[in-house]
Amino acid sequence: MRNALLFALALLSLPLHAFELKPFNASYTADWKTVPVTGSAERQLEKIQDGVWKLSFDASLMIVSLTEHSLFRTDTDTLQPLQYRFERSGLTKSKQVSQDFDWQNKTISGSDNGDPVSLPLNTGILDKASYQVALQRDVMAGKKSVSYQVVDGE
Repeated sequence: MRNALLFALALLSLPLHAFELKPFNASYTADWKTVPVTGSAERQLEKIQDGVWKLSFDASLMIVSLTEHSLFRTDTDTLQPLQYRFERSGLTKSKQVSQDFDWQNKTISGSDNGDPVSLPLNTGILDKASYQVALQRDVMAGKKSVSYQVVDGE
């Protein structure tokens, strides 16, 4: 009887609609007729292996290109970033960011425009792309108020 009660309580504590990540690929194009400008972008979420995902965003607009990739691990209710890469180039100010998340040693290492970056890795920290997936999960879970610690590196 006690086990049945514990099982029932455990079931009641689960969210009604658990958010499950699903791979996707979305392509976008932009074309302004009044100005000779065209652009395209692609956003993709792919499962790399069990519990490990990659979120990618690649965009180009005539004179600017932007690439952002986040590799992260998931379990039932948390995301753990593993690697983040960002690159912007073209006629605008170029930028390159790399971040590697070492959960065993609790450090974030990498570079920001060639300058070395070394930061402490706190539980719950996210990168500039993985927080978007966390937000999506939290909204689907019905959360009304959320906040995230996002590593910037600057």
